[in-house]
Formats: sequence, C-alpha cells, structure tokens
Amino acid sequence: MDYQFQMSGNLHTIALEARGEGYLVTAGDTTFVAEVCPLSPNALSVLIDGRSYTVYTAGDGNRHLVFCEGQHFELIEPSEDSDRFLAGEGGGAGDELMIKAPMPGKIIKISVSENEEVRKNQTLVIVEAMKMENEIKSTIEGVVKRVSASPGDLVDTDTPIIELTKKE
Repeated sequence: MDYQFQMSGNLHTIALEARGEGYLVTAGDTTFVAEVCPLSPNALSVLIDGRSYTVYTAGDGNRHLVFCEGQHFELIEPSEDSDRFLAGEGGGAGDELMIKAPMPGKIIKISVSENEEVRKNQTLVIVEAMKMENEIKSTIEGVVKRVSASPGDLVDTDTPIIELTKKE
C-alpha cells in the first residue's frame, strides 16, 4: 500500500508491503526490509539490515512527530491544503530553522547560546520525554538566532525552543 506525507515542505511517497514479521519498504529507488516490534504505544524497535533503531512517535490528527537517532521529523498527511503547504505558506521550508520538541517534555540542557555558530548534527538541546533523554540536533549549518527556553521549562511540540538562521 502506498502512503504519502509531507516533510520539510516536500511530498514523499513510500510503499509498504507486509513480509513475514516485517515490511518491504520502497522509497524512490531504495527498497529494504524493516522488521518492526512495538515497544509501547509510542515506541517501536525497527531492524533494518541488521541494525536496530528505536523510533518514538506522537500524533495529532494528520500530523505525526517521529524521533529517531537524535533527529526529529514532522510528517503531515496530505490534505486539501497540500498545494498551499508545498508553496511555503504557513509552514514548510522555514520550519527547519525553528527547533521544537519531538514530543511534550522537559528541557534538561541547552547546549548552545545566541549568536553561536552551529554545524549540522550538533546537539542543540536535550529534552526529557517519556523517561528518555532525547538529543535534538541541528539539521543545518547555521547560527543561533534566539533561544526561547531554559533548562527546567516544560515544552510541547508547538513550543519553539531555538531559532536558527542558515549560515551564508
């Protein structure tokens, strides 16, 4: 079965086909087998090519947050507003610059300060959620424009924590 979702302002399609205890996943030109084992209502263990990943999810309507290996992604199921979304109105491309929690939690540590240069995959903040400490890393080379939260603050998925600007 084919599924479509929006991520970082782009429309993606993946095909899933049940195979034994897992799924045959096709995304573009890439195909692989993923074995999936539920750990809790919001956590999965996924085995791909002999490597295990713990994936945390949270959803609200057509919006899903996925957290894996220090990275977080917002997946949005297409709707009637898809064309407007993909054109960049109201979300999309600018969202990669606004760092938010992958799920509701508590700020444990902020590892950067305003005007600091950051590199891709650098840890920006640690959020405790579901009794796990989750490192949120930069997806770009950039500069910290604003830090909007402090250690101890409670945040949800809509709360901006850090705002980045792209490095020129």
